[in-house]
Amino acid sequence: MRPRLITAAVIALPLGLVPVVSAASAPPPGTPAAVKPVIESVPLTAARGLTRAAEVRELTPEEPFAMAAVRWAGPAPDMLEIQARDTGGSWGEWIELEAVDGLDKGQRGRSAASEPAWVGDSTALRVRAERDGTTVPARSLTAVLIDPGTSSGDGIAPKAGVTTPRPTIVSRAAWGADESIRTGCFQQQGIGVEYSPTVKAATIHHTAGENDYTAADSARIVRGIYAYHAQTLQWCDVGYNVLVDKYGQIFEGRFGGLDRPVWGAHAGGFNKFTVGVSMLGTFTDVAPSSAQLEAVSQFVAWKLARGYRDPNGTVTLTSGGGGTSKYPEGTEVTLPTIYGHRDVGATECPGELGYQQLPSIRQRVTELMGEWTTSPVYQRWTADGADSGGLGGVFRLEQGAANGGLSTTFASGTKSVYWSEATGAHVIGGAIRDTWTRHGAEGGYLGYPKSDERGTPDGVGRYNHFAGSNGSIYWTNGTGAHEIRGAIKTKWASLGWERSPLRYPTTDERGTPDGTGRYNHFQRGSIYWTPSYGARAIYGAIRAKWAQLGWERGPLGYPKSDEHGTPDGRGRYNHFQHGSVYWTGSTGAHAIYGAIKTKWGQLGWERSFLGYPTSDEFAVSGGRRSNFEHGYIVWKPSTGAVARRY
Repeated sequence: MRPRLITAAVIALPLGLVPVVSAASAPPPGTPAAVKPVIESVPLTAARGLTRAAEVRELTPEEPFAMAAVRWAGPAPDMLEIQARDTGGSWGEWIELEAVDGLDKGQRGRSAASEPAWVGDSTALRVRAERDGTTVPARSLTAVLIDPGTSSGDGIAPKAGVTTPRPTIVSRAAWGADESIRTGCFQQQGIGVEYSPTVKAATIHHTAGENDYTAADSARIVRGIYAYHAQTLQWCDVGYNVLVDKYGQIFEGRFGGLDRPVWGAHAGGFNKFTVGVSMLGTFTDVAPSSAQLEAVSQFVAWKLARGYRDPNGTVTLTSGGGGTSKYPEGTEVTLPTIYGHRDVGATECPGELGYQQLPSIRQRVTELMGEWTTSPVYQRWTADGADSGGLGGVFRLEQGAANGGLSTTFASGTKSVYWSEATGAHVIGGAIRDTWTRHGAEGGYLGYPKSDERGTPDGVGRYNHFAGSNGSIYWTNGTGAHEIRGAIKTKWASLGWERSPLRYPTTDERGTPDGTGRYNHFQRGSIYWTPSYGARAIYGAIRAKWAQLGWERGPLGYPKSDEHGTPDGRGRYNHFQHGSVYWTGSTGAHAIYGAIKTKWGQLGWERSFLGYPTSDEFAVSGGRRSNFEHGYIVWKPSTGAVARRY
């Protein structure tokens, strides 16, 4: 007794629609050209009846095809089968079709459809369908015929005996994905790639159709599934995350990154928190090949080990309903971490002989995962509360980092943990991580984080310290995230960090235009560094005066002292390469340099009869002059610098 087919939710848009979109980015050199499959939708009313009162309908399209599916109106058929005639004129076996079971997000559609079945290169198709023991009227059925086309990349040599942590995977570009199909559908529907917070379980599927395909057919099958799912069903992409053929080839399915929890369309109601792995073929009467099972195990082992999931554990998922889900929306269901599609859907998938292999897959996955719990990032994650802690679930799988380190991304992509033997495992995220990444991440001059992200004592900012270049990154909502390091950071720290007169950095460290110095700007000042004078702080009115005169390219050059208070307590000053700037509340900030500064110094600086400068040095007839509170100094070549009272 076959299970009753239940109508799947699809988006009702014109059949065979190929959206017009901008071209995708160019693939790497040597990548096979993208192939645009051809889809033809033919109402069965165009077919002729054969035997037993038109129980079987036969179509002979103008062009050959290699995959077929059926769409219907009204209730789903209890039985739906197709038979194809090959290019040599022979009819193949009858193939039972199951309803699609994928989309559980987005707009509901009006029509239902079967999964596509691989039939090999064919010239004619027969369809038979029953509902409640009665032949389904031809007017209710439409055949979907798919020609996946051919590509120079078809027939990729199988990769036998792969034992690397990440198995060899045939990329979308390599199997000929025409990305304009996906991007055009995205544009039309106003959507994009969607992600779950994390992956908690793996759903094992089979596709449909004949099992005697060749290695050269595999990429064609994947292209056909892509075209049918993306265009006919308007899912915009392949429903499965990966597909595995009987030769052990693993094909990248849904776009978005296999190391991320891409939300697929493979198990209606249970796409969230799961990765869909589909074996090419039908495994009702034929068992998956050993190469196929090994490749499935390798992919699942990589996904679970680096996503911190126990292959022999259980997971509780909440049904999203819809599709052919066995459980109403909101029902909590406890499942094995590795389970079959039939466990959550009204389907035979992955076929009886495929389903019987799940215990063996779990055992092999366990072997391949090895001592996965020894990962220091995993141990840090569990110490922080695992899924229920501040990091949440794994978003991007654990991967190797520079110089033997490790990294894993959590919290829907907003936080990461980086580990090295020298620094241990530390959390970095948000704008601080973005700035760190811009400067080369762990491979840059800042190196690995040596602290978690922390709050500053004043409660305003956040920061991470790093192992390289005496570096840190500080963030506030008003300033953003900026790195500070080396001698400039040491100077800032000596002044009191963010509680100093400078407050928070507003730039990363930069080089000066003349190539000599380095600097950071802060909310209320700057620190400039040169090899000759080290790091010096300058702020307030004195910094404004220096900037007005041209910064380090002005007559003063670089600062060679921090800002200091004058002995009489009235003023503030900075010394520079070629002069000084003095400030008081009543006189403001003024520059003094050269022979006039020397004369003022000889007289006793601000404690002299002249007091503080009240003007910058300016030109007069035959010389230069600076005004002071109680007099002035004039310099001429003939007389030198001469001080006068008012």
